[in-house]
Amino acid sequence: MSNKVKGADGKIYKQVNTEIESQRSRTAEMVLGIMGGVFGIIAGVFSFLMGGFDSAINNTSSSSLFGLGFGCVVASIVAIILVCMINKNRVVMGWLIIVCGILNIVFVSAFGVLSGVLIIVAGILALIRK
Repeated sequence: MSNKVKGADGKIYKQVNTEIESQRSRTAEMVLGIMGGVFGIIAGVFSFLMGGFDSAINNTSSSSLFGLGFGCVVASIVAIILVCMINKNRVVMGWLIIVCGILNIVFVSAFGVLSGVLIIVAGILALIRK
């Protein structure tokens, strides 16, 4: 928007109205992402416990279950960090959040479905909302 304004010296100047566009509130993405991350950490810890019970009962080492639980915890922490930085670049962060949600489901399967879905929905919201 430009308006013509008469200055003190009698000359006509163009006044440019620069409104700073406020950033869209990303509360929904943050809440869903943090909830999904917390549930993912809980699922990873539960996977640690199930691996411990399995090794105690069957006298085997369940390092694979421990590794998958650890991967879920790491993916959940990364998702929480990415959700907190979502205002920097929403498209890149949205795709990375979706990848973290898929990794949660892959790592601990049934235990990670709730956290994975919440994180994926947060990523999709980041991509859709402008």
